[in-house]
Amino acid sequence: MAIRKSDVTEAALAVLQRDGIDALSLRAVADHLGVRHNTVRWHVSTKAHLLELMSDRVLAGCTEPPLPTEPMARVREILTRVRDALLAHRDGARLLTGVFTTGPETLSFAENVISSLIEAGYTPREATWLHWSAFYFVLGLTSEQQADARDRFQGLEKGLAEGSYPTLHVVGRYLASDDYDERFAFGIDALVKKPSDPPPAAR
Repeated sequence: MAIRKSDVTEAALAVLQRDGIDALSLRAVADHLGVRHNTVRWHVSTKAHLLELMSDRVLAGCTEPPLPTEPMARVREILTRVRDALLAHRDGARLLTGVFTTGPETLSFAENVISSLIEAGYTPREATWLHWSAFYFVLGLTSEQQADARDRFQGLEKGLAEGSYPTLHVVGRYLASDDYDERFAFGIDALVKKPSDPPPAAR
């Protein structure tokens, strides 16, 4: 059976879902496909290239219509879809973090977000950098969520009770919040707004 590059990408995503990103390798993908290691390497050459293909594939469909006509609502919808796509893949946020790809899905994501921000009144520079800021926010928050870091604040209560950090003591319940949907909504509201909009109110 002839193996295509798309088959290698899909197999790699299956390995990721089954074993996690730390176990992902060209050999693991070859074993999953039942082919020789060199067959996979012929299609993707390196693991770095494989990660680029996988990252682009994860974003598939994030900009497909229908999308809102209002530009800022469009940006929010696309970013929400990106978060959903990351959460749909085991270690999805870790996969995309630090990977630079010029695949069609990635470029479509950037094109739609940046053009929407420019339409809303941002300058090209502002729109481009806000696109990056929003994307990094989504990656960071989703990475924390996927790490299942429920014990990440272990000892926080004791540390704050010692009185050295009075402000953190007051906001401790927000620091320890694992309501990722609410944190995502607040962060997107703070970042993705028209240039003239006031900052979001705390909920």
